[in-house]
Amino acid sequence: MISRSPFTRRPFTRRHFLGTSIGTAAGLAVALPAEAGSDGRERDPVRFGSAYEGRPPDPTAVLLGSAGFEVHRNGVGDDTAALQAAVDEASRRGCANQLGDILGGVRGFPLGDGGGVVLVPAGTYRLSAPIDVHDSVRIIGFGRTRPRFVLAANSPGYAGGVPRDVFAFRRRPVGGVITYANNDTFGSGLINFDIAIGPGNPNAIAVRFAGAQLCLLQDLDIDVGDGWAGIDHNANLIQRVRVRGGAVGLNAFAASAGWQTTVLDCRFTDQRETAIRTNNDAKLVLVRTVMSGAPRGVECVPGQLLHLYLQSCVLADLSDAGIVVNDSDQLPGAENPLIRYGNQLNVVDSVARRTKTVLALTQSGQRVKVPWGSAGIRELTYGLRVERSLTAGETRSDGVACSFGGSWKDDAILRSDVPDLPPVSSWVSITEVAAMMGRTVGSGTADDLPVFQAAVDRHETVFVPIGEYLLSGTLRLRHRTNLIGLHPRQTWLRIPDGDPRFGDPDRPQALVETPLGGRNIVHGLGLDTAKDTAGSVNLSWRSGRGSYLADITTQFVKWHPEDVGTGDPGYTYRGRHKYGIWVRGGGGVLSNVWSANGWADNGLLVESTVVPAAAYELSIEHHENREVVLRRVANWQFLGLQTEDHIYGWRSQAVEIEDCRDLLFANSVFFRVATVLGPSPYGVGLRGSRRITFRGNRGYRDKTPEFTQWGVAVADVKTGRAVPGLEFAVVEVR
Repeated sequence: MISRSPFTRRPFTRRHFLGTSIGTAAGLAVALPAEAGSDGRERDPVRFGSAYEGRPPDPTAVLLGSAGFEVHRNGVGDDTAALQAAVDEASRRGCANQLGDILGGVRGFPLGDGGGVVLVPAGTYRLSAPIDVHDSVRIIGFGRTRPRFVLAANSPGYAGGVPRDVFAFRRRPVGGVITYANNDTFGSGLINFDIAIGPGNPNAIAVRFAGAQLCLLQDLDIDVGDGWAGIDHNANLIQRVRVRGGAVGLNAFAASAGWQTTVLDCRFTDQRETAIRTNNDAKLVLVRTVMSGAPRGVECVPGQLLHLYLQSCVLADLSDAGIVVNDSDQLPGAENPLIRYGNQLNVVDSVARRTKTVLALTQSGQRVKVPWGSAGIRELTYGLRVERSLTAGETRSDGVACSFGGSWKDDAILRSDVPDLPPVSSWVSITEVAAMMGRTVGSGTADDLPVFQAAVDRHETVFVPIGEYLLSGTLRLRHRTNLIGLHPRQTWLRIPDGDPRFGDPDRPQALVETPLGGRNIVHGLGLDTAKDTAGSVNLSWRSGRGSYLADITTQFVKWHPEDVGTGDPGYTYRGRHKYGIWVRGGGGVLSNVWSANGWADNGLLVESTVVPAAAYELSIEHHENREVVLRRVANWQFLGLQTEDHIYGWRSQAVEIEDCRDLLFANSVFFRVATVLGPSPYGVGLRGSRRITFRGNRGYRDKTPEFTQWGVAVADVKTGRAVPGLEFAVVEVR
């Protein structure tokens, strides 16, 4: 048992997100055990079937099995070459990858290929060698049953002692060397198919996953068998993925370029060593995820810290321990509080079933036992806690805190808040609507707004194929309109540059607008408000409960001062925008959104809403003054929020919070680049706000620390009180 500490000796107070008393790790002053019969084998409330039962009607996509990409589909003939050829062709077909410009120009780094989509019909496909998934390519399966890729038994190179991947996310610059995906890789994905590793491949990895933004693994079943790992490395979003078998389910690292990875509605079962292994400062947000039938749920390798957040998760039948972490004071460099307090664990509203130990500390051997072998976990934290912060009564403590109790059934705790996409059979392509109107769309020069507005007025779900579409005014969705694309880096809605309708920043006009209280799905699109459109808004989001904004990006540009004219192409012109993504009275679920339109005053502005929202894996970057602004907002959760300034963005604040209440920030990364030109006083500024909870935080870099570290983590702008520590497990603002 863990010995008592000053933290665990004192009584705890009721907190907004917990609402219960806290017991000590040693004394286990807990509530009643979990309800009998909650054995982890109840019906799973998450649907793990095919997300695309029909073929998405995208003529630009490469169809595996079509002429030039013939396959066997019977699991007998080798389909490796055909699949790789299809991926190569999709990469060539797509829009030019101008994101290669991020490292272009002054650094002499070559541009990347384009990107695109490979569609895979249902069937069984035999593979015998790795598939390179090039930058911005997505492989998407479809059919009433998902297609299945099988690594043939005893495939060459998978038993040689060195781990080898089956699918690998890659970066392929034109004229350059192919490498694993890195911080210049955007939008790649594996979606809606299954992977199985045949026997005799002990060093096989199903997926080598990496990338910077918008990369995802979604709707996959991975059967590792006697292979090594299901997923090695990690990028942005892993959603509705089930990994069975293997030594390790997910071998996690810090995602490029040091970001978090959100693991949403996933299942890891029957691993030989551990469901999840964390390396190299991994930052994981696990929500409604099950780890079962392994020795350990999550284990951190020796000598490494981790940022780990679990919410509504199930730890079941773990013979050694649910979570294994290193003692913070035994980490290399632990004399530095930024290192020591960088080791952060939060577990909230979760369950341990038939698991005797929920937390084990590696070096000291201390353990937190689960009463009765099964229990609800109201809260378990390890690391620095700052309670009643920004007040004269602020308290600080370090160590383990644990509160058991409650009764949770799988059907309740694991029920997802993420809506399913409408069935493909209900999609109406924008090209079909154009044809019925005697028009064409996607030329990039003619105005497509009349066709788009007619489509959303007449049809509930409108599909937008890969291409570039010019909209000369606001596209206004109806109350239940869905707007669906397959790839946000390849499917662009754009404003005509210099259009006077988007010219007045005091009368902002949106490229796309949803209605107040709408139940809308907007998915898989890029939104570009051009250069000389000072009154433009990429998206005005007013939708309410049950709505879903996912897989969305804006144009990429970094803010720059007036006197910068050349160099990195991101700085060669300057817009004067006021808004990026603007939420007014809305909420719902936001997921895998990248807002990097650096001309705007901020990347995400949320105002005047009490509609609950869960924001998963949001990346808000490169703005002059503020990245995220919240005004008069309540009941929002930010799970895996990442911000980043840049070389000229040293004045940019990560988050501004004004007159807000009941907000949660879980495992945030507020990043400052190494080339930043000056200091910034605080990462998060608050005015007139209450019941704000921060769980896990990364707020420093060890390069040019006088500039790359925030002055303080959180500050009350009015009173001047602050939380100076940049790394912590919990900061509670009452």
